[in-house]
Amino acid sequence: MIFSPEIVISLLTALGLAGILGAFFQSRFERQKQVQEQEHELKRRRYGAILILMLTKLDPKSGLPHVHEIRPDLKNIGDVEKEIEMELLNGFLFASDDVLKSMADFIRGPNHTTYVKTAVSMRRDLWGRKTSVDEQVVTIFHNDKSN
Repeated sequence: MIFSPEIVISLLTALGLAGILGAFFQSRFERQKQVQEQEHELKRRRYGAILILMLTKLDPKSGLPHVHEIRPDLKNIGDVEKEIEMELLNGFLFASDDVLKSMADFIRGPNHTTYVKTAVSMRRDLWGRKTSVDEQVVTIFHNDKSN
């Protein structure tokens, strides 16, 4: 079977175009994957830092010296409170609605229950998993006045 030059050129053009399109979509997919991984890592780090600040707010006596070692600019509990509020505002760039709402609840009424709700929201946002952990877990804290 002999192919005419037009058929050969058409086939080569189609294969070349398919290769270019395949490479384009592969490159785009890889870039999108990298962005998602970077976003996830940012959230993981930010959420961890926020939870430490929130725990410091709940127990300033034991938490503040440790936070001050890492963040010398946070000299007192007022600085920690302002930092938590700033993290809420920064969270508008990356946090889920549920995380923002639970953080706002914590700021309005800082206690172990609102802390756990925030941590669970963060966990759900990061990993997309359902969890049975809820505010009942705070019953281990004897000094939590909200239970």
